[in-house]
Amino acid sequence: MKIILRTLFLATLAIAQAGCSGSGNSAAGAGPAAGQARVPADALPQVAPASHLTPLSAMPGLPAWSTTGGNAGHTNYVPAAFDPARFTRRFGWPLPAGASVSQAQLALDKGQAFAVVQDAAGQWTLRALDEATGKESWAAAIGKFDLVDPPATHDGKVVLSAQAGIDGDALLFFDQRSGALLDKRVIPSRRAPGHSTADMRMAPVIADGGIYVNDRGAGKLLAKFDAATHELLWESEWTGAPNHAFAPAVDQGRAYVAFSDGGLLGVDAKTGARVVDHHRQFTDSPMDGMVADGLAYALSPNGLVATGIARGSFKWQGPVLLEMAAPPGPVLYGVTGSAVLALDRATGKTLWSMPIPGPASVSHPILATSNLLFVSGDPQAGAGTVAIDIATRKVVWSCPEGGWLSLSPNGVLYITPPRGGITAVNLQ
Repeated sequence: MKIILRTLFLATLAIAQAGCSGSGNSAAGAGPAAGQARVPADALPQVAPASHLTPLSAMPGLPAWSTTGGNAGHTNYVPAAFDPARFTRRFGWPLPAGASVSQAQLALDKGQAFAVVQDAAGQWTLRALDEATGKESWAAAIGKFDLVDPPATHDGKVVLSAQAGIDGDALLFFDQRSGALLDKRVIPSRRAPGHSTADMRMAPVIADGGIYVNDRGAGKLLAKFDAATHELLWESEWTGAPNHAFAPAVDQGRAYVAFSDGGLLGVDAKTGARVVDHHRQFTDSPMDGMVADGLAYALSPNGLVATGIARGSFKWQGPVLLEMAAPPGPVLYGVTGSAVLALDRATGKTLWSMPIPGPASVSHPILATSNLLFVSGDPQAGAGTVAIDIATRKVVWSCPEGGWLSLSPNGVLYITPPRGGITAVNLQ
C-alpha cells in the first residue's frame, strides 16, 4: 500500500521552483487544529529570495544523513533544536532539463550532498554538491542501468546499488571527494530472471561494518557486504514471495525487514540466520521499516503495526499512516494525506492531530527534530514545506517548495522533488 502511495506521489510531483521564497502561510486552504488560531501570513519567518552562503559550522552531535531516513533505523530524526526565525534560503540547484532524481533521496556527509540523477536519455550519474558554495563538485557517470537506487555514505565513500535485470545488478563504490569509481561488486541473487525492473527501492544501509542491500532473488531476502573490503559476507534465506521494495533497518546486531501487512522478519547481522519471525501472512511487498527504542514498525494498509524486536512479539496496531518519524522518547509522529498525528509509543493511540497546511497530498515526507516537525508535500498541488512547533502545534515557517527531506550535519535542510531543482535552507 505504502509503495503504491509513494509511487503515486513521485509520479505526481511536478517541477519545483528554483528555491524558497517568501510565501506567507501556505495553509490557505486548510482549517486550523482544534483550539488553534490560524497563523497570520505576515507572522511567519520567510525564506529570503537571495542566496545566503553563510559560513558553515558543524552542529555538535549531528550525524551524517547517510541513508534512507537518515540512519540505519530510518527514524527520520535529527537530534537538534532550531529557531525558525533564523531560517534563510541557502541556494537552489536546478536539475538539467528532463532530468530526475532517483527516489528524490539525498545523502549528506562531510559538507557535500550526493544525488543520483537520470537524464532525459536514460543515462545515470552520481552528482556531488558543495554545501559551502551551492555548486556541483563533480559528476560520475554510472551508465544506463534499468534503475539506480539513492546513495548512501560511509568512511569517505558513496555506495549505491544499480539494477540491470538478468545481466547482473551491481553494488558501486565511489570516492566522496573525487567521484572516482573505487569498486564494483555483483549482487548475486539479483541475477535471477523475471524480477520486475519497476520496483522502487531505497539506499543501501551501512552499519556495524556491513553494507545491507535487498537481495531480491527467489528464496533470498538480504545480502550483506563487508564495508571495508566489499566482499560478500552472506545472503539470507527466505522461502516467501520475491521482494519488491525496502531498505532493511539495522539495530543492535540484527537486520529487519518489515512487510506491508505488518509482519516482521529479523536476521542475525553476523550470519544472516533468521532470529525474529513475526508472521502476519507475509505479502510480497516488504517495506522500508523503522526500528527505534526496541520496537520495529511497519506501515500496513490496515494501520501502523509495532513489533517488539527482542522476541518478535506483536505490540499494537495504530492508525493508517503514509510516513512517520520516531524521535527518542514516548511519542511517535506520522502523517496521513491531510493531517499530522502524534502517537503514544507504548499503545499506538493518537495523542493529538492537526491538519497539514495546504491542500491534501498523496504522501507527506516528514522529518523530526528536537523541537520541530518538518512536513512536505506535492508542489503541483500547492503543498510546499512547513515547520510545526511540537510544543505549541503551530506552523512557524513555510516554504513553497515540496519534496523529500534530509538534513545535513551543518544544519542545512534539503528539499528534493524528483524533477525541477534541489532547495537548500540554512537552519542555523
